[in-house]
Amino acid sequence: MKPKTYLSLALSILLCLISNAAQAITLTKDGQPAATIVIRQSALAAKAYTPDYPKNINDAAPDTKVRRAADDLQSYVEKISGAKLPIAGDNEDIQGPVILVGVSKRTDAMKLDIPHGETKERKEEGYIIVCKGDTLVLAGNEDHQYWGTYYAVAEFLYRLGMRWFMPTDFGEIIPSLKTISFDNVEFRDKPAFILRNWSAYIPYPMINAEMLWKLRNKMQIFALLPAAGDSSIRYYMPNKAMVKAHPECFPKDTDSTVDLFKIHPEYFARNADGTPDPFDPNLTNPDVPKLVAQRMKDHCKAEKEKNGFPPVAIACAPDDGMPVDYNPATVKINNNFTEIVGREGVATDVSVSEEWFAFINKVAEELAKDYPDVMIATNGYANRNLPPEGVKLHPNLMILYASIWADTLKALDNPRSWHSAIQGATLKRWCELNPRVNLYRYVYTMLGTSLAPVPTVRKMAHDYPLYKKWGVIGFIDEQKGADYMEQGITTFYLRTRLNWDADLNVKAELDDYFDKWYGKAAEPSRAFWEALEECMETTPFLGHEERILPNVYTPGLVTTLEKNVASAEKLADTDRVKTHVEIDRHILEHLKYYLAMWEAEFSANYAEAVKQCNLMATERAKLHDLCPFLNMPEMTFEDGMARYYSGTWGASLRTWKIPFYQNLADKISGKTGTLIAMGDRKVKFALDEADKGKPLRWHAPDFDRDNWLTIDTTKPFYSQVPGCYSKDGVPYRGLMWYVFDMDVPNSAKGKPVTLYTPAVVAEAWVWINGHYAGHRPWIEPNDHPAPMELDVTNLLQPGKKNVVAVRVSTGTNRSQAAEGFFGRLFLYSRMAPAQ
Repeated sequence: MKPKTYLSLALSILLCLISNAAQAITLTKDGQPAATIVIRQSALAAKAYTPDYPKNINDAAPDTKVRRAADDLQSYVEKISGAKLPIAGDNEDIQGPVILVGVSKRTDAMKLDIPHGETKERKEEGYIIVCKGDTLVLAGNEDHQYWGTYYAVAEFLYRLGMRWFMPTDFGEIIPSLKTISFDNVEFRDKPAFILRNWSAYIPYPMINAEMLWKLRNKMQIFALLPAAGDSSIRYYMPNKAMVKAHPECFPKDTDSTVDLFKIHPEYFARNADGTPDPFDPNLTNPDVPKLVAQRMKDHCKAEKEKNGFPPVAIACAPDDGMPVDYNPATVKINNNFTEIVGREGVATDVSVSEEWFAFINKVAEELAKDYPDVMIATNGYANRNLPPEGVKLHPNLMILYASIWADTLKALDNPRSWHSAIQGATLKRWCELNPRVNLYRYVYTMLGTSLAPVPTVRKMAHDYPLYKKWGVIGFIDEQKGADYMEQGITTFYLRTRLNWDADLNVKAELDDYFDKWYGKAAEPSRAFWEALEECMETTPFLGHEERILPNVYTPGLVTTLEKNVASAEKLADTDRVKTHVEIDRHILEHLKYYLAMWEAEFSANYAEAVKQCNLMATERAKLHDLCPFLNMPEMTFEDGMARYYSGTWGASLRTWKIPFYQNLADKISGKTGTLIAMGDRKVKFALDEADKGKPLRWHAPDFDRDNWLTIDTTKPFYSQVPGCYSKDGVPYRGLMWYVFDMDVPNSAKGKPVTLYTPAVVAEAWVWINGHYAGHRPWIEPNDHPAPMELDVTNLLQPGKKNVVAVRVSTGTNRSQAAEGFFGRLFLYSRMAPAQ
């Protein structure tokens, strides 16, 4: 090519670039409006959708959604630039640049392929952003429960630099742009997952703010498809009590005087003792699938008469827990697989996947005869976690997989977690069997928690591409909505972003977050959260209960976190950044008190543990004052919801931790009891894989234990005993012995003496001086505390060294990682009650 030709080509490219740049639309100029927002006339007359949970959560009509999108665009452009753009209807003659929000006459004239419509598979969601000359189009699917137009507005504002890191204006980052221009573009977007929602336990005044925040991050505020709720089968196996209690769930002509359970007990499941279960079905009675399907048909007919079309899906799942149908014919076809969370050889812990899905297949087959397009949403949960063997699932089924037993700290492909490997393989198999697998996750991250920080951004960054690859259609999660202090702002925020885009560049998104949220303090603040992420990702401990956390956090980690926060505090140069760094300071101080609480417990200084709990509460109050989404104070009412709203579940300070520690302090301080002897923290220990200890009398005082190990009773045995924990976290399963040498003073003579320990997991038997003292039955390892309390008055020898031998069983399930002793053993004398 000749030099003149090169010059000509370069000039052409330059002129093209200049021409394109000139075509960029200007929306505001020097803080003044330069464009008009245009919506269809019917939307202009509509009132903007305003969340008012639970009243009108499903009442968002297309016009109200478009009006909300236009209002928010107007509001945020004004916040960004100072210019308030006018909003007009599409019937008006508008001169100059326009922003077309939603479908209207003007978008129709442009012949744009805007996503629209709705089918039962719910794959039509999406939006477009098109900018040509002086016209910017922000529009998407508004049909039924879709919010495409609003998402288009949210994406446009995101591109201007607007961020919603947390609900309410506390979490907003608003850029400053007096002049807003936007280049020519044709952008089409749709989500990676059909279902993108979580149900959060938040008081009603706050949940409305959270719903708007979710929409602004392209989440959903309700599920596009129904979830297979526990006990939903009851509506299709009605007895008299169910019809009376829930008349809205049955056709109007349902006879509430008919008690199906009384007339046809053979239609119902049987309990282990042979008595009929009044709610769950007999899974092998040939009449029952037809009965259930007929009830579903009645429901479909009623919905069609009411709405003009039947429901897209009907939920049908058994009761919560581990329901088993013990009818002989059903038991006969059980494959005797142990459920993932079950105990081998325990009848109530078997997998019932084969019988349940064989049953639901028959129901789906019957329903399809009259309603071939109506799906049945059921669940793979509890004792139906395992995909069924030898059962081909009906094509009209939708599976809600709820594997809530799994390790919540590590990704599905993390080689350190056998839990995650099993969960990932199981999920992948479900997706091979069914094209509509969605997940019900406990995204807490700790179920029983005292709100120590457990961010899981790295886990999510690995998991979401796998979800997409395997074919998961989405998420209907359960979420504590006001515990940002535990999961971290990044965990909540990145979850919303990954729900829409599974292939998100997480590093770039984090770069953006830390820069915008922390300003000049970004580097040490990022190091603070990255240190916690590293801790969660690399710990050898598995589980979803806080009992693992005292062994996860190390003194070195706390030192690192202190250094990071102190550096950030020095660099924070604006009030806003100082507040954001202050959040991390309170989280760190809370963590210090949290670890001090555990150490006080392990040192048997229970009064000090109470003190540390109160200090934790003080830090939580400070965080709540900054933003209620960081932490909700524990409520004063006692209806069971307090733990949900506070985000603490089974580890509430007010209702559990403080009373627990105070009770222990009272037992040994003279209030309700006096301490006789405190067992050593470190004692003799031996594994007993072959169950030799009992016949060989390892509990005898004169048994030779010189070769036994010495371990700490406040740490899981598997963290101390070589070979008890594999590199991917598989713990030893079986029996073990702890032997305590305790000096019992003469002052114990004539006093009633009780042996006590706050936690021994999962089952225990005790001998005192070679004599059998009693048995503490099996307690599920995830249930804490797991105390053992035995009257040993007649077996002690005051004035001598007494040998207390405890045989402990983990149970036969490894997934819950029973830790053996998890607290101090002591002897105390109960005080006589005051007269």
